[in-house]
Amino acid sequence: MYIIASWNINSVRIRINLLKKLIKKIEPDLLLLQEIKCSNEEFPDIFSGLDYNVVTNGQKGKYGVAILIKKKLDFKEIDIESEILNIESRTNFIFVEKLNLKVLNVYTPNGNPTENKEKFKFKLDWMNEIAKLSTACVNNFEHLLIGGDFNVLEDEKDVSNFKNWENDALGHIETRKKFREILASGLTNVIRVFDEPGKKFSYWDYQRACWERNDGLLIDHFLITPKYLSHVKNIEFETNFRGMEKPSDHIPIWINLNI
Repeated sequence: MYIIASWNINSVRIRINLLKKLIKKIEPDLLLLQEIKCSNEEFPDIFSGLDYNVVTNGQKGKYGVAILIKKKLDFKEIDIESEILNIESRTNFIFVEKLNLKVLNVYTPNGNPTENKEKFKFKLDWMNEIAKLSTACVNNFEHLLIGGDFNVLEDEKDVSNFKNWENDALGHIETRKKFREILASGLTNVIRVFDEPGKKFSYWDYQRACWERNDGLLIDHFLITPKYLSHVKNIEFETNFRGMEKPSDHIPIWINLNI
């Protein structure tokens, strides 16, 4: 069994204790982190005693992603040859040898406000590059997992009142089309195998008592190629982490691979 988790932690240095709590609870073999909000040098040095290697792609003050990999798993980093994807620190890409699996950690641009056409276009162009990368892997018969914060409402039921989000960059039809293009490259959204739309949320805004009213969104996902989909035993949402002290606005999610 291998556990792969993903969490938009919304500042890793602020939530070190929550991160340790998650690691202790589920003992992930891989943990994909988004929005670490620090440079590589500022990433906290707490994992050497926890039996993990760390790959970071940080950016001071905003964005930033990282992957924690158990030391028993050999891996190599993969360079992404895309100018658009490399403008901001929003991706890690690794190959895990024992699993024969490429793992792409993503923190998709928010894209708001849509009235800012340059900003919204960047989101769409960024997602288009992810679709190209996925297509290349699938066409080469490679096994691929893309996990992270996609900042998209794939289904209208992935939020309580979709009409409030139709003109938002997360619910905009063009964003949803780009997400479907990523899936059409040959991937399956794992949550759709286990739960109907509207059953799970992964994000609750800090404003308007969204957590207390359960006014959430599902915008964090695992997308996976066919062979590995057959290995996925379950997907879990650590909803209780949103109610803890000083929480991220996202919760950790994870899948269990029966390998």
